[in-house]
Amino acid sequence: MPSTPGTSRGTYARTAERRSTIARAVLDLVLEKGHGGVTTAETAAHARISEATVLYHFPTRDHLLVAALRLAFDEDDARLSTGRPDLDPKALRRYVTGGDRQVALLYTMLAGQIGTPGHPAREFFAEHYAQALERWTAIIVARQDAGLAHPGVDAGEAARGFLAAWTGLRTQWQIDPSFDLGESVLTAFRRLTGENVVELRRVLLDPGSGL
Repeated sequence: MPSTPGTSRGTYARTAERRSTIARAVLDLVLEKGHGGVTTAETAAHARISEATVLYHFPTRDHLLVAALRLAFDEDDARLSTGRPDLDPKALRRYVTGGDRQVALLYTMLAGQIGTPGHPAREFFAEHYAQALERWTAIIVARQDAGLAHPGVDAGEAARGFLAAWTGLRTQWQIDPSFDLGESVLTAFRRLTGENVVELRRVLLDPGSGL
């Protein structure tokens, strides 16, 4: 007997809910002890479901870790509301420094696997990067329209450079956490978008600046 549209929607909703529950369990374990010790059996116990169910939805441990990272990013994006083109760079600083170190380590580990054929991280990072590039390009364009970023800057190239700088700074910070990661990321954003030049010009042209 063929399934009805209502039945199909119900099945899809239950599947999505189950996958979300599993991803939450994995992320909780990563936050608790890091990604190195996460197993499918422990994930099943934490989610209160069978290990067979976990493996049905996520066939390998790598798939589980990618699901955890995706959830962490989704929650961070919701917290920052990075879809807003009027993003305050100071909010970016708080966002960068507010992330969990274990998630940052998971990100770096999975990013190192994108060159492995068939690895689930490859598809995830391709999707994540495309979305991030589009989002930050829109943010920079909006800041140009508002007179905050330099109008001569290519927004797409600035966004690409910013994402590369952010990734590199994150890796350096994991090796040497003595510097202020949030401030370094904010500085990179301001330089690549020409906001420091715009602010300097504004000060120089201000009669009340005393310059």
